[in-house]
Amino acid sequence: MGKGMGHKKWCIPDLYMKEPGNRPTPSHESITIFNTGEETAEVGLTLVFDSRENTGRIEGIQVKPMQARQIRMDNLEAWNMKIPVATCYSAILESSKNVVVEYARFNWIDGAAQSFAVIPYFED
Repeated sequence: MGKGMGHKKWCIPDLYMKEPGNRPTPSHESITIFNTGEETAEVGLTLVFDSRENTGRIEGIQVKPMQARQIRMDNLEAWNMKIPVATCYSAILESSKNVVVEYARFNWIDGAAQSFAVIPYFED
């Protein structure tokens, strides 16, 4: 497959961490990074918060060849980061190799489960 499918720069403009609630599966968000290439992808993630002037940066996300990595946005302890709930934010993902990225959100709303996934905006 050579360089692999996908792109090196991705933007997710609409992220929102809802309160987890008291259901068996808590409301959450995730970013999936799929590396179809032959070399490990080194990925960085910049988080930009609407209600705060500062941004956050996660470095050192490694995605091995022909593997996917799911990043649960409510579980970022490995990078010493915590996303505030009920806060709009955006993300820019930059990879050393081409990758395919998906963003998914799972919420409980009025007692019913809601789930969706999108392929974010990308550039070469």
